[in-house]
Amino acid sequence: MDLQQLDKSLSEPLLSQDLIANSNENQQSKPGSTESYHGKASLLSTGMLFGPTPRGIVDSIPHPNKPCLLFSDWCPIGACAHIALLEKDLEYRGKSFGDCSLDDINTNLFSVVHVSLAHHEDGGMRLLKKITGGNKGGKEVVRYTPVLVHEGNIIIESCSRGSGLLSLLLPGYIDEAVGRKNSLRPADAVGLYNMNLFIQRHSNLPYLVDELISSQSSIHRLKLSSDLLNLLKVIDSDMQKFEGPYLCGEQFTLADICIYPFLEQIVVVLSHYRNFFIPPSLTYLISWYNMVSQRHAVRLATANRNDISVNTYCYEQKGRKQYLIEVYECQVRGEGQLFRELNDDRGRAGVNVYREVIEDEDRDRLCDVKTCQKLQKCIIS
Repeated sequence: MDLQQLDKSLSEPLLSQDLIANSNENQQSKPGSTESYHGKASLLSTGMLFGPTPRGIVDSIPHPNKPCLLFSDWCPIGACAHIALLEKDLEYRGKSFGDCSLDDINTNLFSVVHVSLAHHEDGGMRLLKKITGGNKGGKEVVRYTPVLVHEGNIIIESCSRGSGLLSLLLPGYIDEAVGRKNSLRPADAVGLYNMNLFIQRHSNLPYLVDELISSQSSIHRLKLSSDLLNLLKVIDSDMQKFEGPYLCGEQFTLADICIYPFLEQIVVVLSHYRNFFIPPSLTYLISWYNMVSQRHAVRLATANRNDISVNTYCYEQKGRKQYLIEVYECQVRGEGQLFRELNDDRGRAGVNVYREVIEDEDRDRLCDVKTCQKLQKCIIS
């Protein structure tokens, strides 16, 4: 390119006036709407200042006009929001239970950005910090997920690890604001009451599951196991009050969405590390779990890892069950801080540095044991 062509190229505007107008319109609140408590994301922070195909912008949301979920695909709280979005999207596209395959991953209503909370060089993490740190009216930089960016508003999930189901706000917001309004709630007042009561009665489920995974006290784990078993019995008993395959009867609702990811943790993680299983006598609960596991939205949300996931998170396993077992190993061993420090220091996508260190330590301990045994034999002889 000669100097004349270069000057002409540099003098051209980076974005058209129409694109500026459209982008600004997308970020403005609709008449009569309320701005989110956490403020609005600026066009610069979302990477949308220069349109959906920005020049020189490394981290940006995938689409300016779609709700964007920033989440971690192993997190049960993120799974609640993801399943809700997938249900709304499948309904919008007219897809029924058996119409789709797991290869049908394109969505019309929303986009996602994967965020590896343990890897500071992760593009999703950088985007999360920009959106929540550079937002108009924002309170503080958020370093946890899930976060939904919708019509410029920043919607942050209030539920943290180990808190109750009543703290889950994103699934309800998604049902209100994305796709057909309130399709994940019963239409009648009694059904809505039953759904809310079901969530309230079993609100302690996330806390018990998380504590049983992370507790380092065997005595405390025995009490947690007993409490969790009693709660599962209550869920099974409550399900018998309604006719139909789902928690509140025939309709799949927010109650099913909010509870399922934590049951997956029980089935996969607690059975592996804590020898805790759902008793076969809880037939209603087991039947419900198997039914929900076959819903297309749930199958998509809990599928084996795709290339985006592998290229984002500091884990190696690709199968869903093996992946969750790998993710929670450091928490089970009480070494979450060590995991974060190792990945901040030398972590990279697709490589579990923590596992490498643990394997080296295990080999060293085994060598020490064998050396001691040899010395004892020499002394005895």
